[in-house]
Amino acid sequence: MEKEVQENYVRAGRITAEIKRDVHQIVKTGEPLLRVAEAIEKAIREKGGEPAFPVNISVNDVAAHYTPTHGETTLVKENDIVKIDLGVHIDGYVADTAITVNFNPDYADLVKAAEAALAEGIKEVRPDARIADIAEAIENTIKNAGYKPIANLTGHGLNRWDLHTEPTIPNVSFKSDQRLKEDQVIAIEPFATDGSGVVKDSEQVFIFMIVGNTPVRNMDARAIMNLAEQYSGLPFAERWIPGSLFKTRLALRELRNAGNLYDFHVLKEAKGGMVSQAEHTVIVKDNPIIITQ
Repeated sequence: MEKEVQENYVRAGRITAEIKRDVHQIVKTGEPLLRVAEAIEKAIREKGGEPAFPVNISVNDVAAHYTPTHGETTLVKENDIVKIDLGVHIDGYVADTAITVNFNPDYADLVKAAEAALAEGIKEVRPDARIADIAEAIENTIKNAGYKPIANLTGHGLNRWDLHTEPTIPNVSFKSDQRLKEDQVIAIEPFATDGSGVVKDSEQVFIFMIVGNTPVRNMDARAIMNLAEQYSGLPFAERWIPGSLFKTRLALRELRNAGNLYDFHVLKEAKGGMVSQAEHTVIVKDNPIIITQ
């Protein structure tokens, strides 16, 4: 890995680590989710980075892809389990990390299970390590704590301007001899639950990504295409789009119908179980560099 590339990854990771250290001052009971999201994204920019994706604030049985929208008034409540998943990029080089902020003492062990699984998974990271060994370590740690890993959510590789690339890092055991390579950048991302161990799509969608360039007639749709260019293919939030929410949703529908839009559906635990999450981004070395801690 070139020195400048590694430095960009490390800089992005340092920003995420600083924000995580302050997250309990931002995520508090009674605080609007919208204000939390805006505060985190503002902090990213103030520290010299850019959001690699809209901050995900997934509460209780929601596992991923929830971000507040325009004018939302939802508050952090007593006994909530709040997953904060944030990404920072420096010139397209992404650090991706997550932390669970828990206001419910009954689920302290659930939070610890995801954190412990992350630590055990990272212990397996080195060049030529079997990815199946990482997955097995994650699954065993969560199950030994009395919970289930979420089988259809995974960790993933990271490339410049690309949040989800090879290799996939499952959270459950599987048979494969696929191995890590030196200088790969990977996000290890365990989810633990007291539910079914599977997530499903909800109807809600607040995060999008442009995946095509078919011409569209609607002026607002064209404006969204132009706006998305500044994100260089990374995801963006509905609330990042200026103007009327009604017109925005009509424009998004046209982009979707044209095949230009990928929807990140809000993911919920299939049986309503509580979910915890932990995540670090790691550069694969003989001595792995955990850039987000």
